[in-house]
This record gives sequence, structure tokens and C-alpha cells, in this order.
Amino acid sequence: MQFHFARWRVPVAAFVAAFALAGAAQAQLRAPKPAATPALPREPGPTTIDADYIEGIGGQETTARGNAELRQDDTVIFGDFLRYNEEFGRIEADGGVRLQQDNDRFSGPRLRYDTRNHTGVFEEPSYLLRGDQPARGKAERIEFLGPGHFKMKNGTYTSCEPGNDDWRFDMGELDINYDTQTGTLRNGTLRFFDASIGPIPWISFPLENRRKSGFLSPTYTQSTRGGLELSLPFYWNIAPEQDATITPRYISRRGPMLLNEYRYIDRRYAGEMHYEVLPDDKLAQLTRTGFSLMHNQTFMPGLTGYLNLNKVSDDRYFVDLSSRVSQTSTVNLLQEGFLSYSGSVLGTGYYLTSRVQRFQTLQDPLSPVVSPYQRVPQLSFGTSKNDIAGLGDAVLPIEYVRFTHPTLVEGQRVVMDPTFSAPIVAPGYFITPKAGLHYGGYNLLNAPAGTPDRQSVTIPWFSVDSGLVFERNLKLAGESYAQTLEPRLYYVRIPFRDQSQIPVFDTGLSDFNYTSIFTENRFAGGDRFGDANQLTAALTTRLLGSSSGREVLRATIAQRFYFKNEQVGLTPTSDLRSYGSSDLLASVGGRISQAWSFETAYEYNQRETRTERFNAAMRYSPEIAKVINLGYRFTRDTLNQVDISGQWPLWPRWYAIGRYNYSFQDSQLLEGIAGIEYNAGCWILRVVGHRLQAATQVASSTFFVQIELSDFGRVGSDPAELLRRTVAGYTSTHLTPDQPVPLSLQQKLPFQMVY
Repeated sequence: MQFHFARWRVPVAAFVAAFALAGAAQAQLRAPKPAATPALPREPGPTTIDADYIEGIGGQETTARGNAELRQDDTVIFGDFLRYNEEFGRIEADGGVRLQQDNDRFSGPRLRYDTRNHTGVFEEPSYLLRGDQPARGKAERIEFLGPGHFKMKNGTYTSCEPGNDDWRFDMGELDINYDTQTGTLRNGTLRFFDASIGPIPWISFPLENRRKSGFLSPTYTQSTRGGLELSLPFYWNIAPEQDATITPRYISRRGPMLLNEYRYIDRRYAGEMHYEVLPDDKLAQLTRTGFSLMHNQTFMPGLTGYLNLNKVSDDRYFVDLSSRVSQTSTVNLLQEGFLSYSGSVLGTGYYLTSRVQRFQTLQDPLSPVVSPYQRVPQLSFGTSKNDIAGLGDAVLPIEYVRFTHPTLVEGQRVVMDPTFSAPIVAPGYFITPKAGLHYGGYNLLNAPAGTPDRQSVTIPWFSVDSGLVFERNLKLAGESYAQTLEPRLYYVRIPFRDQSQIPVFDTGLSDFNYTSIFTENRFAGGDRFGDANQLTAALTTRLLGSSSGREVLRATIAQRFYFKNEQVGLTPTSDLRSYGSSDLLASVGGRISQAWSFETAYEYNQRETRTERFNAAMRYSPEIAKVINLGYRFTRDTLNQVDISGQWPLWPRWYAIGRYNYSFQDSQLLEGIAGIEYNAGCWILRVVGHRLQAATQVASSTFFVQIELSDFGRVGSDPAELLRRTVAGYTSTHLTPDQPVPLSLQQKLPFQMVY
């Protein structure tokens, strides 16, 4: 539970009684740096006094009456009566006393204060702390114990506006020390609408958003897959460059679970590790574990390393224990590590990379898949040289891979793809001829009968990319724009080489889109290089703001024309193209105003006179916390989905949040969210329902309820991460000082202006 006292943050399990909790704020890890030299104490500045009537003895004591004001450095004291003893630096103030220190304000009937050691007592004061988030309250007394150090006795705290005490924090004692950046609270009680949420006997917390070990907010959720789920995270601030979060989690239908997160950072390395364990799943009748590690390291200039390891105990781990579509749809868990070195010799750059890559394949019995090949190892070398003799650029990549698989053909592959290009670029046009050679050599194991163990293929190729750029100025609706017209032609010639007996290790047919039609090879991977004698023609027009240069609108149409039939397929049984032109590609998109943006992509099959693919997305977001997303995706025979999401104010302070992702292909809801958020100013209520299609015939529903006491704490289950991940443009109405304020939350007289 994260509690913010204006300039400090307090995490605590507020409704857990009789715990002595240490506060924690999960801030960003920082690499270690040399300790700073402590600043020397500053001598007090001059003191000025102003009042309706002043009397006294110079250099000894001054008495001021009527609208009296004393100023010294960042301290200002007002009162009906002030007595200042200059010899000892003591101040007595009575009658409507106000004390201002930096951004903090205190007011009450009587103040005794020593300006030399910054000690004193304020009787029955009210206070206003005006840091990142305003907070106010009152106390029986405040004791000033030194520079930036004071203690409140028998007080209250709230971030609600004056006149509104929907929630407050009653405290026996609150000790604030800005010098050590710590705070200590004793004998506290949290109240919401005068109802006691729970006692907090003792708590120590960091100031200025610093990290400190302690319990974080307990959370709970309710789901159809797991039942009631309770979590109580503990944050461990191991060192400035290391921390860990240990989260006991109880799932009523499955049993206790432990989640662990460890983060670390240094000047040369950084990483994050997760380990989860469910010792005895009552439903699955097995022990379930999940592990992931991501590590980056720089060993020396030019030499870097990387680890990405992921493993779970069983195929249904994410289906049963995750609420994310991205995880529940995960099939192959990556397990890889690599080393990379880059440098240059005589002005020629080069790189060397070694990688080992494996996968854990999670199988759905209703939709089984073939696991990918393992790379053990993959060795890569590449070098390049630009502007060779003023003629062009050369690139030479070389790759060696050993592929292994438990059931398929295994083997070793060497691939080389040297290329040379001679780009000619000038205002208004460009032309880039390019020539290359593809070589692939294979040494196979367990090859089928009739397939040679050793094979190789060498394929020369040639391409020319060219384009023109025309531009004109025009006016639309009184606005000035620049419009471009950009025709582009791309020709590729690649002879046929028989590759039908070469196995497919890591290669697939590239998706047909605007990017792939301007590449030489229609395959992605090193096992196939397609034959070609073809020309791609495209026409693009853009509308640019004449002053800002912002792209307002963009429209493109493109098509590829074939001068020979296709002969190289991915497999010997693949269908080969025999027609003379590709599908027609078209797209339109842009940001037509600050609030409106859209993107559409269309693929039309002229031979069959039908749509092959159509994607459309639109966003309307006129201001913060107002967004509507509309999306539609169609791919013939495989995909037909509508996706609608948004956040919108219904009435002042009331916001609706939702998402509807439906598959017409499967006649089922893939993911649905319905929620509402109410911002009362100093507290926020969120109620969210979430339904997720976790597997082919497995759906899960989860219900979230949360009350957030602004800059103080959260009680309940937290849907914030879910909403940010699934509703594009979602913004919490709990705003930070640097965020714009929605119109529905703006006030004529902000709380910050109230003394």
C-alpha cells in the first residue's frame, strides 16, 4: 500500500493490525556512483521584521504588534504579536500565528521557535504540506527538533480539500526528518467516511520517493479459474543497485504460491529475475514453477553479452495462472544466450556473434504445434565498407548454425550473402542498383532416403530500386500544406536454382505487405532464396503541415508484376504462383487533427475479385482520460476480429472503461473488459470485470474492486496494469503534478491555492 505524505511515500498494509511495518517505494534502480561530499551548514541570513507597531532595543530584543511579519531565509512568521530576541535567536508569536517553511504552511494560536537551532513548539496548529501532492491536517502540537526535522503529536492527515474529510489518517505521533529522508509514525488509524479501516501501530517510511524495505499493498482478486486470490508483497531494498520483491500469494482453489522478483544494475551489467512456485496445485495435482531471467552485460568496449531464459513446469502454466493474452497465447518460451563483439580495422567495421538458442514448446491438445529447431550454436560474422572508391557500399554477412530437433532432420548450415550497391541520391529522385550472391551449404544428419547428406546452392541476383519525389503547396480549409507525389519502381532478377531437397530449418514465406514487396527474397530465413523476374510499382502521396512538417495524411497503392512463373516453393508440395500480378495493396492513414488519427490497410485479389485482408484502426482522444479506439482485422480463412476499447467520462468525475475483442471466425469473445472509475478528488473507486479466452476451450473471468486514497494508499485488487495493457490510451485519473488535468476534474480554485 503506497502512502504519499506530500513529499514522501508510505507503503503499508493498512488493514493488517498489530504489524510493525517498514515502508517501501519501488523506485528505479541506479548504478552505484561515488558518494557526494556533504554540504556544510549554512549561516542564518538577515532577519527583517514588519508590523503596524514595533518597539525594542537594537541588537537585543524587538516586539512587533499588529500584522507582524518576520522573515529569515526560507522561514516566514506572521502573527498579531511577535517578540524576537536577537541575542538568543528566539521567537515568541501569539494570535493568528502562521509559519511558512519552504513550501510547508502551519497556523495556530501560539508558537515558540529558536532560529539558531531550528527548534520550538507550535500549539494546536493546522498544517498544509504543499509538495508533489497537497496534504493538510491538524495536531495537538508540533515540535521542531532541528533543520528539516519536526514531530506531530495527536494529529490528522488527509489529501482531501478543505471541508471534505472523506478519509483521514489519525496518528498518535508522526516524526519527519528531511535530513535523513525518513519518517516514523506511531499509533495510527486509517478512517474512511469515519469508519476505521484498521490500525497501524508503527511504520517507518522513506521521504522524497526513496526506496525502503517493507510490505507493499496487499491485493485481492476474484476469478473463475482460481477463486479468491490474496497477495501481500514484501519489498527488500538490498542495496542502491539491487532490490527484490517477495510476494506470498494464496489462490483459494489451488493453494499457496510464492512469487519472487530480483533486480540488479551496475555500470557494466543489469538484469531481472523472476521465480514462481506453487508447491501443491490442488486442481492440477502437481508442483508448478515458472522462471525467467534477462541479463545484459558489457564485458569491455565492443564486447557485450545477453541472456534470456524462460521455463515453466507444464504446458498449461500460463492458461491457469496468467491473466494476460500475450502469456496465455505463448507457445514457445525462448531460452537463449549470446556474445557479440564489434570493432573496425582500417576503417572497415565488423561484428562477431555467437548464440545458443532453445525453446520450450507449450502444447494445447486441441491445437498442437511442431516445436522449432534449436540453434546449438549459431556463429555470425559480418563486415561492411561504405563509399568504396566513391562507387558504392559492400556488405558481407556469414553465418554458421547447427540445428537440432528430437524428431526432424538435423544438420549444419553455412550461409553467405555478399552484396554491393551503388546508390545515387539527389533532390527529387534516387536510384540504387544492387547485386548480390546467396550461398548455402548443408551437412545433414538423419536425412530421408534419397536426400544427399551434403548439399549446396549458389544464387546470384540483381535489383534496382528507384523513385521520384514531386512536391507542391496547396491550401485546404484555409490551412497551408505541402503535398508530395512519390512514384517508386523496384525491379528484381533472380535465376532459378533447385532447392527442393534442402530441409527447412528456420525459414517461412514472408508476409505479403508494403515492406516485403521491396525486398529481394520472398522468404524469411536462410533455407530458401526464391527465383524472381518481377517489378514492383508503388505510388505514395503525403500531406504535410507547411509550418510543423507533421504528416497529416498518407496514402499508398502498390502492386507487383511477374514476368515468369514461380519455381521455388517452401516445400516440394507448396503451391507455386502462375499468375502475372500480385494482389493490390493500398493503405491510408494519418493524424488529421490533435484528436483524430487512423490507419487502414487493404489487400485485394483481382483474380478472384475478393478481399484477402483488411485492417482498420481509429483513435479519438480529444484530451487526457478521453479516448476511443476502434479496430477491425480481417484475413481470409484465418482472422475476423473487431476490437473496441476506450475510456470516457459519463458525468463529472465518473469514467467508463471497457474493451470488446470479438472473433467472428471463432464466434467467441477473446477478451472483454467492463469497468467504471469514480474520482472523488481525494479518493478513487475502480470496479472492473475482465473475461479472457485463455485457451481453445478455456475462459477465465476476474473481478477487481479497488479504493485508492489519493497519494496515501490502495485497498483491494489493482486493475491498473490490466487497463494500461489492454486499453490503448488509458490514463488513471489519479494525476501526477506534471500531467494535464481532464476538464471533468478541473476546479475553479485548486486545492494548491488554499492556504
